[in-house]
Amino acid sequence: MSRDTDKQARAEAMLGEVAELALMVARELAVRLRASEDTAETVALAGAFQKASRAVRLTLALDAKLDRDAAREAAAAARDARADAQAQAASDAQADAQRAAEQRREDARAAEAQAAADPVEGRKARVRNLLARLLWTESERDDEDYEMLVDELNARLDEAARSPGFADLSIEALARRVIADMGLSGLSGRFALTLGELPRPPRPAAPAREPQPADSG
Repeated sequence: MSRDTDKQARAEAMLGEVAELALMVARELAVRLRASEDTAETVALAGAFQKASRAVRLTLALDAKLDRDAAREAAAAARDARADAQAQAASDAQADAQRAAEQRREDARAAEAQAAADPVEGRKARVRNLLARLLWTESERDDEDYEMLVDELNARLDEAARSPGFADLSIEALARRVIADMGLSGLSGRFALTLGELPRPPRPAAPAREPQPADSG
């Protein structure tokens, strides 16, 4: 690129010099043409002046063409640079999204492992997994906003776990309660249970008591 730039600068300098020399010749011919009194000489001088003038015009036109070519090449190089930068940015964004998704999967696996050892943590992990996609949508797929919502969800679950009725609520009911506590009104209308939570079996009916014999006194 530097060699091409130096070559173009030298060509422009040479064209400028040729244009100056042709202009000097044209001026000298114009002076002699005005002073000439011989018809044949006048005709010859006029022809030479036209050639010198044409040389000036062609030289200036070529110099302008070189400028346009240089500007067009610079614009193309700038477009290529922008395209490369955009492609790199898109690649970086995709890599960041993949890393974030992998981190979420690792967090989910860690939560599942913890849930296996602690029933309370297991219920919290199920609610967390149930709401993960909804929180991702609520955050408009912004990693920072998503992490803030997850932190708030964890705090709400920790608080709910201290409630005496925590173990009696179904996963769906618990999730809906957390959504309401977090004020996520945009999720409440489209929330659906996706973990295959089964309804609780009905409690067996208490056995009928046998009638007691009447007291005969």
